[in-house]
Amino acid sequence: MKTFFRDLSIRAYVWLQIFAMQEPVRLRAALTSAVLALGVLVPALASQETAHTVGGVLAVVLPIVVGESARRRVTPADEE
Repeated sequence: MKTFFRDLSIRAYVWLQIFAMQEPVRLRAALTSAVLALGVLVPALASQETAHTVGGVLAVVLPIVVGESARRRVTPADEE
């Protein structure tokens, strides 16, 4: 069982390195969204305020959308 988890963690690490080299814009958008989700959504869920939750969702979705549009602009034309 220990070997399985070690193998799984090594595979995830290698996959993340490959993904970071191939998709840096998408990775930055995902990391930004994760930080915003932790910083905005978790406290908003504790207080149950709708405005905070809606604002948090928008703050998390916006970097993903912007990251995807930026990725399309920097991706070579032959990769369509």
